[in-house]
Amino acid sequence: MVYDAAGPHFFSAHLNPEPVGACSSFPTNGSEAGPSSYSYDVSRLSDRFFDVVRAADQPLYNGCDESQLSAVARLVNIKAENNMSERCYDQVSQWASDLLPRDHTLPPDYYNTKKLIRDLGLPIEKIHACKNGCMLYWKDDIGLEYCKFCGDPRYKPTKDRNPQRKKSPYAVLRYLPLIPRLQRLYASPATAKYMTWHACHQTKEGSMCHPSDVEAWRHFDKSYPDFAVEPHNVRLALCTDGFAPHGQYGRTYSCWPVILTPYNFPPGMCMKPEYMFLMMVIPGPSNPKRCIDIYLEPLIKELLQLWHVGVLTHDHATNQALMMRAALMWTINDLPAYGMASGWSTAGIMGCPVCMEDTQAFRLQHGRKACYFDCHRQFLPHDHPYRRNKRSFTKNRQERKIARPRLTGDEIHRRVEQYGTAVEEPLTYPSGYGNVHKWTKKSIFWDLPY
Repeated sequence: MVYDAAGPHFFSAHLNPEPVGACSSFPTNGSEAGPSSYSYDVSRLSDRFFDVVRAADQPLYNGCDESQLSAVARLVNIKAENNMSERCYDQVSQWASDLLPRDHTLPPDYYNTKKLIRDLGLPIEKIHACKNGCMLYWKDDIGLEYCKFCGDPRYKPTKDRNPQRKKSPYAVLRYLPLIPRLQRLYASPATAKYMTWHACHQTKEGSMCHPSDVEAWRHFDKSYPDFAVEPHNVRLALCTDGFAPHGQYGRTYSCWPVILTPYNFPPGMCMKPEYMFLMMVIPGPSNPKRCIDIYLEPLIKELLQLWHVGVLTHDHATNQALMMRAALMWTINDLPAYGMASGWSTAGIMGCPVCMEDTQAFRLQHGRKACYFDCHRQFLPHDHPYRRNKRSFTKNRQERKIARPRLTGDEIHRRVEQYGTAVEEPLTYPSGYGNVHKWTKKSIFWDLPY
């Protein structure tokens, strides 16, 4: 873990800098003014992180090839894969300690193991949430004990009247901050040299092997040239979907992981599990629906910081400091999750986010379910033979309608800016919902300025 985060020669790399670059098509900014020309100050890293790095080179006992941290990492991985209890982990650790020489450095129990791993600097934030998904108890609301929207209590009732006893909340959002994880990508020699691959690879005309080859990427670069000029800036994609952790026959429970992945890497690295960052797990037991924005608040806050300000980061490939920024380029969802993220409900007659209220969908006569049969021919070219086909689609019907142009981002924003966000109004839908439109909210993604 430490080798991936900082590299096996972390200290020597800074004491004897030797710049190595993966791309030579842009300057290293070594002679330019600005934040990325600052000399890297080793003292910026915390002493706790250095302690863990030193532990990586400390043998488990004299003459052992395994380090203390590598042994601990393997034990923790076994615990996670086999769903071991803490009591079982403590017993295994004690048994292993009895087999090792007396001068070994293996932690005796799970508590001390967590203390060692916690100092890696990859923190987790536990944010209490309303059990109905109305709000997060953070920022100005961190001291509240009842939801300010639905009035339900924050903590579970207890029979113990001891005021010193720690209260147990109904719901907890576990959020893993994004910024330290992006900084690790530049601190590791295994990944730092590939973080600028998107800026120097050769695009083959007429083919797409990477998102940087598409028009949307180039349009973003033209719209924000100050961001595009620095190849170290990170492009991100977000994905979320629900799953039942207890399986098909277990207790009815649904939770929603939110995953971010950087698209700076080459195609062979983008989709690898180790570069898909689990940002949070939205607690259940039910679908968050339009209130998913409430749980995304901490992530949006970090994305705003990464866009407006950036964070000082050390690039191992060039051995220089830079001001790293980041932008969320895409969201990747199935249709129901798309409706939750965008704010346009994808259920029912007006569920198509392209046609919107100009839909040709209808309800089945007996089942009353929404049906989108034969709604697609309007998108075909005017002279397409399918438009005149009266047998293969709706009987005795030709399609003469021309689909309206797809709305631009500015046009959509003008429509939704009159509505409140789920953070402001978690319990109410905009007026006219279900009759003249399907907007459930103004999405929190509109807070991002790009």
